[in-house]
Amino acid sequence: MNTTPSIHRSPIIGIALEPAGWHPAAWRLQGIAPAELFSARYWSELLRDIDSSVVDFVTFEESIGLQSSDFRRIDDKEDQVRGRLSPVALTALAVFETQRLGVIATRNLTHSEPYSIATEIASLNLLSGGRVGLRAQVTSRSIDRRHFVRPQPVPELKESDIYSPERIGTRLEPVFSSATESIEILRGLWSTWSEGALQEGADGRFVDIDKISDKLIVTKTFEVAGPLAIPVVEGLKPVVLALAHHAQVPYRLAVASADAILVTPTPSANGVTIGDVLDAVNAECDAVRRNLIDEPLAILVDLVVFLGTTHCEAVQQKRALDELSGAPYSSDTDIFVGSVDELIHRIDELVSAGAHGVRLRPAVNGRDIPLVLEQLAAVFGASTRVSTLRERLQAASLETSATK
Repeated sequence: MNTTPSIHRSPIIGIALEPAGWHPAAWRLQGIAPAELFSARYWSELLRDIDSSVVDFVTFEESIGLQSSDFRRIDDKEDQVRGRLSPVALTALAVFETQRLGVIATRNLTHSEPYSIATEIASLNLLSGGRVGLRAQVTSRSIDRRHFVRPQPVPELKESDIYSPERIGTRLEPVFSSATESIEILRGLWSTWSEGALQEGADGRFVDIDKISDKLIVTKTFEVAGPLAIPVVEGLKPVVLALAHHAQVPYRLAVASADAILVTPTPSANGVTIGDVLDAVNAECDAVRRNLIDEPLAILVDLVVFLGTTHCEAVQQKRALDELSGAPYSSDTDIFVGSVDELIHRIDELVSAGAHGVRLRPAVNGRDIPLVLEQLAAVFGASTRVSTLRERLQAASLETSATK
């Protein structure tokens, strides 16, 4: 197949990183010793390879509790990866191991203090020159409450809820509402330092205290006082990314609060297309009166990818992984199985339909990521990234808005 996509602009490309990959048997297929997945060398090599490509950003997941195949309890499986490094620690590693790559740390907003999250993300973003962002996440497992001294209440999901995004969104509406308020607090804290607050120091002045605000940031249920301990200037405010499944409640959170939204059309599973998703997102933008010119919103499609040099090889790869794990792999988003050429054309279709790019979830890091990086370089050439992650996302979203 001739890989010459019709994409009129370079899409935003992200990679969601899990220790070995998103398939539970990925570590076994690669022959990776468990301890290796928690080593700095493993992550540094992976990040440096991605940094030298045209990929715009990576994301790191966060675990409140131990991973489990059972939504409501910790399972007893011993043949799947258990444990994740802190996404903040991995983001710090990435900041110093890479030069251009955007890095987005997932942080759970349900049980975490907004001031602490604001400080962590702002510090790393400042050190990176504007390459760090936050993926806002809520807790949907009630069992995670036991890890906290003062946990927030989380509604118990029923068996009938788990496979219905609309039911999940409705039952967890208080959790999503609280997350919206947390993001409002984060943005308020990131605005407590005005431009010019830091002085040149020649006259003995370090700061202009009149440009640092100690205002009280008040939401419906929270009050948090500034200023943030970290100097955050206008051009270096972290971006906020949010994942929204096809349901009104999570869409409303993402559209009201995020700079970029991850969506999960699943045409092969339940017929929800990217067109359906874009219509829903636009409806929510109208509902919250978000002007996409003044407040750009990048829309990225999540895809799990099983790749091969040919379509047949990719199918065999997935079959081998499923046999190792003892069950067919399933996901909350669409699963792509095919060659990298076919993946490029799938991205082309999504961008032509109105998406701004994709976030890829590689099934097996050691196999899928090298194939993606090699092919992206061949198709899109050298990276032309602008300096900050915010500018990359805004450039993509504004270009599409301007052409509508």
